[in-house]
Amino acid sequence: MAPVRVLPATNATATLDACAAVVDAGGVVALPTRRWYMLCADSGDEAACRALFVAKGRPAAKPLALVMPSDAAVAARFVLSPAAGRLATRLWPGDLALLLPWRRAEDAERHPWLGSGTAMVTRDPWLLGGLAARTRNPPATTVVSRSDGRTPTERAPALAPAAVLAFVEAHDAPVELLVDGGLCPLGVGLTVVDCSAEPTVVRAGAVHPRAVETALREP
Repeated sequence: MAPVRVLPATNATATLDACAAVVDAGGVVALPTRRWYMLCADSGDEAACRALFVAKGRPAAKPLALVMPSDAAVAARFVLSPAAGRLATRLWPGDLALLLPWRRAEDAERHPWLGSGTAMVTRDPWLLGGLAARTRNPPATTVVSRSDGRTPTERAPALAPAAVLAFVEAHDAPVELLVDGGLCPLGVGLTVVDCSAEPTVVRAGAVHPRAVETALREP
């Protein structure tokens, strides 16, 4: 396996262009967020997305997250209720994911690794969002960690570049390029709100539940 190429987050334009080229060619990249490092692949490439499940030991029934480049792109592919629209307007881009119904059944059928009934959709304010704006298809993402890890260390999300490289070496993960963004400060996941019916927080995370409640109450 070829050594992982490491590029700095500081030269964002050139670095993201390089990441987009890898993803569009069917490869996998690792990018930092405020929360932790994420593995990214072309959401329309089944082989690339399946490689993420294998690298993580991730259950096939647990879909990947989808990073969208714009609110318009979200609305074109998914059903946004008025409540979901309020959350998107007030809290995106940010550390929030919405479980949204697919607008077209055929899209769901073509992307089972993203979820059949709903998909976990987010918009990112930093590098993931920049990648989504450059790639042919929105990137599918998952945290750099081992889902079936035997120890807390193996299961812990990678917060620093060294942890990403250790993950790649230990599990032969097919990461071609790593963006070095230093230490991720939050170490907390996305807050996830199920918007398939009445909005419900199904996983607490970086966005406080009171922020979700406030966004939903505002006219």
